[in-house]
Amino acid sequence: MSDKFRRNKLSSSLLESFSNAVNGLFEAFYQERNLRIHLIFALFVILSTFFLSLTTWELVIILIVVALVFITELFNTSIEILSDKVESNKDERIKMVKDISAAAVLISAVLSVIVGIIIFSKKISSNTPLLIQKISALPEYVYLFVFVFVLLSSMFVKILYMRIKGRGDNIQGGIISVHSALAFSTFTFIAIHNWNDYVSIFMSLVLALLVAQSRLEAKIHTLQEIINGAIFGIIITYVLINLIRLFGG
Repeated sequence: MSDKFRRNKLSSSLLESFSNAVNGLFEAFYQERNLRIHLIFALFVILSTFFLSLTTWELVIILIVVALVFITELFNTSIEILSDKVESNKDERIKMVKDISAAAVLISAVLSVIVGIIIFSKKISSNTPLLIQKISALPEYVYLFVFVFVLLSSMFVKILYMRIKGRGDNIQGGIISVHSALAFSTFTFIAIHNWNDYVSIFMSLVLALLVAQSRLEAKIHTLQEIINGAIFGIIITYVLINLIRLFGG
């Protein structure tokens, strides 16, 4: 009877610990902007591995350095919260603790960039010409589907964010700029479809930047929201085009 009680208690304790860990992870992503930025880049890196024929060990190394960045960022967040709780006023020792923990994040981020350059540069140089040629062979009307998908998905993300923040049906502003997402989605498609036409690529980039500038000057979006939209549009377009190429033969 006592053994059964111990097993039930142990199972309940493990489940509770797991639940607390998941809650802490969600809370950290909700509170910390840097973690959300890391997540966007991590998703982009991990999705890129599906198109570059990495070896098993190269994939393992990529996953380790990505996890290392998140781990150090989580520790840094925990230290900052605890430091603010211990001493709410300015204190040189608390500042030193925060700076040291931030330095750990910086080192892990720099390491991940170095590892990424070493692994991806060789893969991209050997795979990109053939990959781009295959993608550029897709018909132009494919982008109509991509454009509509980017529009609907960015609107969905914006409205969902507004509802979570309790801002009702007012969709002005928000976590991402839909105009920026569409502008940089168009730039990405042109850059891939006309990869050897540098004039078209340059002109589409200028137009995308002008769209972003107009949203910033009109004070409809912050710079961060415009950047979020640009990253969102580029990633979604790149992934969709590759999926269409893979599954569309």
